Amino acid sequence: MSISRVAVAVSIVFSYPLAFAGLRDGAVDILGASAEKKADNGYLNKMTAVLLGGITALAWKVKDLAFVLSFGGATLGNALIYVYPALMFHSAVKNMGDKASKGLKREVPFALFSAALGIVMGGIGATMAVKSIL
Repeated sequence: MSISRVAVAVSIVFSYPLAFAGLRDGAVDILGASAEKKADNGYLNKMTAVLLGGITALAWKVKDLAFVLSFGGATLGNALIYVYPALMFHSAVKNMGDKASKGLKREVPFALFSAALGIVMGGIGATMAVKSIL
């Protein structure tokens, strides 16, 4: 059992930088940084410090890990299961030719309804998660 705990700890410690690099690059893209800034190590180091500081402050403040998991599951889980596939299907059908997508166009409203239902369920789940900590 102890070896398993050590293995999980090592896995988390060494996979965190990979996930964090994705977060940092996504934040830089959302902020609309130019290609020069994206290549500037000083800018990336400042972004790293700001993001790590923010994450550390959140970790210091949020004591209940169950809230984090339930809120993340409600929002990101529903998006991954219901919303994103429906939007990808809609986009794929829209980009097909008229002949190729003839039969699939009838399924698009159902897919968009599924996405809307996923958004509603995610909102309900997120609301319940927030109510659990209040």
